[in-house]
Amino acid sequence: MNIYILRHGIAEDRDWGKSDALRQLTKQGKRELRAVLQRARAAGVGPDTILTSPLTRALETARIAAEELNCQRLVEAKELMPEVAPPQLWKEIRAQNRVKNLMLVGHEPQLSRLAGFLLEAPLSVDLKKGALLKIAVQDVNGPPRGVLKWLLTPKLARSA
Repeated sequence: MNIYILRHGIAEDRDWGKSDALRQLTKQGKRELRAVLQRARAAGVGPDTILTSPLTRALETARIAAEELNCQRLVEAKELMPEVAPPQLWKEIRAQNRVKNLMLVGHEPQLSRLAGFLLEAPLSVDLKKGALLKIAVQDVNGPPRGVLKWLLTPKLARSA
């Protein structure tokens, strides 16, 4: 299975009068996200399923990804809430065992922790807002045993 990890794009600043869960993407966030996704599409990225955090900024990101990458199946998953631990999220990934290309849309620090978990390595990934990471996993029935394939940031997408 190819697992694409996409951090939500740049969102509105936190505001004391507004719920964090309702923060939306900014125009810049949408623009940078589209640049990353267009490069990804040109490289052959085409998820069969997109699992997304239910928070507004992640949902907006997932919808843009579904549109840019022509993905028909978008599913909200509470396992992609920021506080959920990687082993819990791995159970949800394993439940998608018939999917060859799975995209996960969510938040930091959960996504960086998930990358380390999938790679079975104590590493830190600097996953910028709107960045896309590809990890190939050989067998979703056992431990993850992933291989890092690439990381695409908005800055790289703009400069290419």
